[in-house]
Amino acid sequence: MKKIYLTMCLALLMQAAVAQKSICIAFYNQENLFDTIDDPLKDDNEFLPGADKQWNTQKYQTKLENMSSVIAAMNEGNGPEILGLCEIENAQVLIDLSMHKNLKSQRYKFVHFEGPDRRSIDNALLYKSASFKVLHAVVIPIQMPDDADFKTRDILYVKLETKSKDQLVLLINHFPSRSGGELESRPKRIFVASVLRTMVDTILEKDPNENIIIMGDFNDEPMDASMDSVLRAKESMYNLYGGNLYNPMVEIQQAGLGSYMHRGKWNMLDQIILSNGLVIGNRKYIFRKESADMFKQQWMLETDQKYKGSPKRTYAGNKYIGGYSDHLPVYLYLDFKK
Repeated sequence: MKKIYLTMCLALLMQAAVAQKSICIAFYNQENLFDTIDDPLKDDNEFLPGADKQWNTQKYQTKLENMSSVIAAMNEGNGPEILGLCEIENAQVLIDLSMHKNLKSQRYKFVHFEGPDRRSIDNALLYKSASFKVLHAVVIPIQMPDDADFKTRDILYVKLETKSKDQLVLLINHFPSRSGGELESRPKRIFVASVLRTMVDTILEKDPNENIIIMGDFNDEPMDASMDSVLRAKESMYNLYGGNLYNPMVEIQQAGLGSYMHRGKWNMLDQIILSNGLVIGNRKYIFRKESADMFKQQWMLETDQKYKGSPKRTYAGNKYIGGYSDHLPVYLYLDFKK
């Protein structure tokens, strides 16, 4: 009887230790993580061996090595507990990524749905299966009201449960690009932001204290209309009335930093945004103040004098660079409330 009691106590202590660890949450644009196999249902021709980019197995394996190296180095070498991804082609590249030797020990599982994007670039979620389980996952489709033929990435909704039985709602995004011009393409991003905001309102109407984490490559910066006015992701942690969200990336942008470099200027396109419950700690987890940042190591950056300091990408046009991604990962920490 004493042995059983001690075993039970040890199990409870171990569970408590797992529950009290911090959670590193990150997002990383993969810059076209494509395999080499032709999908006849999608326009993946750009990343096939016979295309101008001459994509092949060796380059694909280098890409997996590079991306997995970045992910593994995050969170002090432990990899993030939760990682949102965009610009992945399909489930197979997620299998290859998560099972790579650099990441295999982390026991990542993933959530992915085949999306409508004509170029076959989707959103996905990696999570450590030892720490979380998926309660629900679905996609929120985007249908432009004035352009039925326009196809863009779905919003990925995933609800995870932690070891402490707390729940986290993840909304992973990749807003329409600025192709054709920022001003001309702006209405598309504003519309997707309105769909995302409606989803947030629906969640908060059911539970005002729900832990919501919104992440993605928004192709807009924190103070642009889609993010500030429509999504209502705000700079201040103390201005979260009426469903306002907190965007810790505003301060980073104001410091002249960012996750993507365009013409020598940093843009804060990749962001992680939190609901009020995670900021004030209504439940078991709370945002660690000033923990939001980009993950940037010298070995991830361009050394060529012309582009020195920018993210070392895989391609510049059709020129193979052999780097990582044209975006830096962004991350933040949630701490367990003791």
